Formats: sequence, C-alpha cells, structure tokens
Amino acid sequence: MNDQTDQQLLRDYAERQSEAAFAELVRRHVDLVYSAAMRMVGDPHLAKDVTQAVFVALAQNARQLTDHPVVSGWLHRTAQNIASKIVRTDVRRRAREQEAVLMNELLSAEPNIVWEHIAPHLDAALGELSEPDRGALFLRYFERKSAREMAQTLGISDDAAQKRVSRAIERLREFFAKRGVTVGASGLAVVISANAVQAAPVGLALTISTAAVLTGTTLATTATATAIKTTAMTAFQKTIVATTIAVLAGAGIYEARQASQLREQNQTLQQQQTPFAAQLQQLQRERDEATNRLAVLGKDNERLKRNTAELLKLRARVTSLLKSNQELTALTNDSSTADSISVDERDYAIPDSWANAGLETPTAAIRTYLWAMSNTNIAKLKEVLSPPIRDRDKDAFWELLDKQGLSMSTGLKGARVVEAKRIGDNNSNECLFMIEIIEESTTTTETGDPLGLMKTMNTQPVILRRTDGVWRVAMTGNRELSPEEIAEDHAEAVEMEKSEAPQ
Repeated sequence: MNDQTDQQLLRDYAERQSEAAFAELVRRHVDLVYSAAMRMVGDPHLAKDVTQAVFVALAQNARQLTDHPVVSGWLHRTAQNIASKIVRTDVRRRAREQEAVLMNELLSAEPNIVWEHIAPHLDAALGELSEPDRGALFLRYFERKSAREMAQTLGISDDAAQKRVSRAIERLREFFAKRGVTVGASGLAVVISANAVQAAPVGLALTISTAAVLTGTTLATTATATAIKTTAMTAFQKTIVATTIAVLAGAGIYEARQASQLREQNQTLQQQQTPFAAQLQQLQRERDEATNRLAVLGKDNERLKRNTAELLKLRARVTSLLKSNQELTALTNDSSTADSISVDERDYAIPDSWANAGLETPTAAIRTYLWAMSNTNIAKLKEVLSPPIRDRDKDAFWELLDKQGLSMSTGLKGARVVEAKRIGDNNSNECLFMIEIIEESTTTTETGDPLGLMKTMNTQPVILRRTDGVWRVAMTGNRELSPEEIAEDHAEAVEMEKSEAPQ
C-alpha cells in the first residue's frame, strides 16, 4: 500500500471504504497538516482540532478528490480555511504573542533566526501563490519529492517542474522582502525544507483515522438512506454527528494522556541527537570544501599537462632548427668540409656512397642530387627533386623527367660547394647552394688531348626546400645571376605558384 499514490488511496477509500487506505493517507500527510495548523493558530490544542477537521473534510470529499493532482496542496488550503473560520480572532492574538516571544528569544537562538522570522508569515505567503506553483512547492519541499517524481505527479517535464518550483520560491522571497525579512532564494528553500514539516503528536494519526472513518461511514450511510432529502439535515443525522463528536472528544482525552508522555520521551531523544546533528553538519561542510579544492587542483593539473606537451613540441622544433643551422653554418664557413668535392683530376669521381646520403639535411640532399646527376639515375632524381606547387603541373613535370632523363649528359665529373646560405631568416625552410660543376666536353681541340676530351668548369645555383621533414632540390638557376638575384626570382616564382594553386 505504501507504493500507491494519494489518488489511488482516495479512490480505494471512496469506492470500498478502505480504512487501511485512509489510514495511510493520514500517516503521509498528518505532519504537514499539523505543522500548517500549528503555524496558523499557534496553539497545540487548536492545531489538533484543525488537523482533525481537515481530515474529516478529506473523508467527506474523497470521491471528488480522486483526480486532484496534489492532495497535500488541497489539505493545506483546507487547513487555512478551517483555521481562519474557527479561531480567526484567537489566531491573531496568539500570533502577536508568539512573535513577541520569538523576538525575545532571537539572541539565545541565533541559528534559527531566519526561520523564526519566516514562520509567522509562511502560510500567508503560501496562500498568495497560484495553485500550480503551490502544488509544485509542496511536492518539492514539504513532501520532499525528487524532480522526477514531482514531474510525474504533475504530468510535466523535469525542467518545467523545476522552473515552477524556482518561480514559487522567488515569489515567496519577494513576499517576505516586503515585510522586512531579507533572505536569498536558495537560503529560503533550505530553511523551508528543514523546518516547515514537524512531527505531529504521537497517536494523533490513529485518533484521526478512527474518527474520520467513523464520521465518513456514518455520513455515507445516512446520505444513502435519505438520498431524496439531501437538501436538509434531519434530526437523526444531527444526533449522529453529535454522538460522533462526543466519541472523538473522549478518544482525544485518552490519546492526549499517552501523547504527553511520548512527547516528553521524544523531546529527550531530540536533545540527545542535537550534538550529533551539529557534528554531521560540520562534516558535510568540510566534505564540500574538500570537493571544491579537489576540483580546483584537477583544473590546475590539466593546465600543467597541456603546457608540458606544448613545451616538448617546442623543444623538438628548436632541436631540429639548430641541427639544420649548424649544418648550413659548417658549409658556409669551411669550403673544405665533407661537402666539398676536390677539383683535382684524381678526385673527379663522385663516391658511390653518396647514393645513400639521404635527404635529412641540406648536405645530404646535395650529395644525393650530384650522385644522381653523375650516374643518370632517374629513380634517385625523383626522390631528390621537389615537384611544382600547383597540382596541374606535377604530372607534366614527372612525364618530362621520364622522357628527357635518359638523354642527360653523363659528363659530370666533380663539384664543390662555393657558397651556402639560407633564403630569408634563420628559421627559413629554404637555402641556396652555389655549386662549382666540373664537366667533360667531347669537343676535339687543338691542344692535342690524346682522348679528345676537355675539362670545363661552371657555377650552378641550386635551391633546396624542406617539405615533410626532408630536403629536396626545388630549382637550379641561371649560372650568370648572383645568389641574391636567384633568391629573388625563386621567391617570386613560389608566390605565383601559391596564388594560382587551388584553395
């Protein structure tokens, strides 16, 4: 039965007069109704009377309330009406007295100062809310339903239910602000959730269940027997009601004695639990603080990881640039290094080991290029030559190389680096080599050369470009131009190719 909704329990009671169903309804909501009545009348005895009257009204109107979405809201509204009718004058007087007492106790009860200011006006503020807002507020903070349960009860989405609760809290905050009680929306929600529902006196639920069921059954039987005369109450019915009230009064006196003893025991237990509750709140605050610090440390750790990764990338980049710069500086400062090829006739032959020099550095790329030219190796030339930037020119470039490569002169006998420099700043990916080429001519001369051969020398510029981490020959220039003119022509050609390349 605990799994049934309020509407199912009301339907069960209305159709089958189930006392168990009505007792479950009373158990669920008696604390809420009693707390509201206590706030309204300010007197425990009058609050019990109001609570009993509310549940008697619930028993009488059970059939009409089976489709009501929020029973707790209806109970609260009924409690307001009954309290205002029964003890309107007394409530005002008691409310003023209670407010004066509470104001005197503010200094000795500082933790509850917000609730003591709110409590006298809470029910009036709730009465100012619209029915949808009040229902959502009761489900969330009085019945302590989750957002999903609240949405299912109201038949709306989770977000809509939460917005409805937030709107109700904001209107309550504005209501209290007009009366000089300043409290934030979140603080107001916490105070209401913690204090709005108090435990009703022990035994009150049983007393109400018995009395209400008896009254409801009596009235239902009488109504059936006199269905034709429903417009007037007979003397017999009045007698039944009077008898019922007398029974309730007697039962209330008996229950009051037991409730007084149990109330004292309950207060003793609550006083014993107060230190533990304070310790629990302190531990919860410490846990929240530790969670916040952990989140901050996690963010700092992620930021340090990203910075470390960027630093490693920069270090690798600097190492690569330093290596290339050292290689180029060695070529520039010393023409007798391993990059130079002697012009002495005994050293004309280019070593076969240069076939495997690779393309990792400018020096290695020059050696690979010269070996491929000397040995007319088309495959090696394809490795070392850099194709045009524009895609439409690449196929024509390789086709021309395949056709004319076999007809290349094999007269290259030696070479040496005359000058080496970067094109642009030290971080540039292009450099210029001035290579002195020693070629062999087949023209017969009058010098009496027994083989009919003549050694000729000329200087040829070669531009290297680094792409995809390796160096390749990008262009061989006009031997009659200066290195600066060659660099300018090359830069113009590259810009033209890039501008014409598809984006």
